[in-house]
Amino acid sequence: MVITKEKLEKDLHIEGSYKITVKLKTKKIDLRLDPDDASIEETISLANKFLDNFEYYEKKAMDIIIRDFLDNYNENWADDEDGFSQLDEQGFRNNLELNTINFLSKDSIDIFYNENGMFGNHSLIAQSFDGENFDDSTMYG
Repeated sequence: MVITKEKLEKDLHIEGSYKITVKLKTKKIDLRLDPDDASIEETISLANKFLDNFEYYEKKAMDIIIRDFLDNYNENWADDEDGFSQLDEQGFRNNLELNTINFLSKDSIDIFYNENGMFGNHSLIAQSFDGENFDDSTMYG
């Protein structure tokens, strides 16, 4: 799918931003585009570049989440009595579910994952500040 300005809806919750729902990996995913200090065309270009290479970028995003949170989960959150056993990389990856992707300005991307209760139902967010590499992550919620 190619995103165009005509396909976008205004996001009434965030002034100056837009939204669209697309199908990725057989699931409907919400995309939010917030041009901030860029033009909407530049933000659309970033979103289309990402979508054209979705598998590549999503793997990079998941890899940073796993790098930053797998050990934390196993050391601090895993509890067999509560049904949350320690996980290897694949088991952890299998618990991540893509939820929302935010495209900010012309080069920032936030990918939100549901984490299947591993961290008390917080969102895990992979972040790219150059539109290419996912070098940072955070937990929200």
